Amino acid sequence: MKLFHVERTIKTLFIRGFLVFIMVAATTSCITPRHTVEIHDYILVPNGKPVLGKDKGLTAFIFENNQRKIPFQQFLADKYNVGQYTDVAYWVNVDGHRLRVMLYENAELEKYFVVSDFMVTNVENVANQIGSSAKFIAISVINDNNEDCLADESLYKNLTADYLKSLKDEFNNL
Repeated sequence: MKLFHVERTIKTLFIRGFLVFIMVAATTSCITPRHTVEIHDYILVPNGKPVLGKDKGLTAFIFENNQRKIPFQQFLADKYNVGQYTDVAYWVNVDGHRLRVMLYENAELEKYFVVSDFMVTNVENVANQIGSSAKFIAISVINDNNEDCLADESLYKNLTADYLKSLKDEFNNL
């Protein structure tokens, strides 16, 4: 004697499970993956802080913060004797050219750029964080004429990028 109701229940459960699997697969395949940019060394991003006399914002040199180090603001303030850790901006001579370096605070960084588009590669837990909790650091540079030194059409672009890269490397090698 066969038990038909047992086989029918198993077939019904199999069909329902298969249909649920197909529905879940169809809905998850319609979701587009979020695109994030991994910053290996640094990235230049336009439309940052506005500058007097210019229509578009400055280009920013953005790199990932090493949270095991002292805050980058403190590093710059100590290196260039700025005297304050908030609103860090200073003049520097690079190969005979006078440039003004401006560091973005974390709130400004989030205001001008979509920070969630960048991928954090060095995640530190709270116990290991010595410096600031900011994930990224952004710097903009102008010359005496308020021209963006990191813009694509700037003659200072390579000079400024090399200076900022060496500054970043010096900070990471503390």
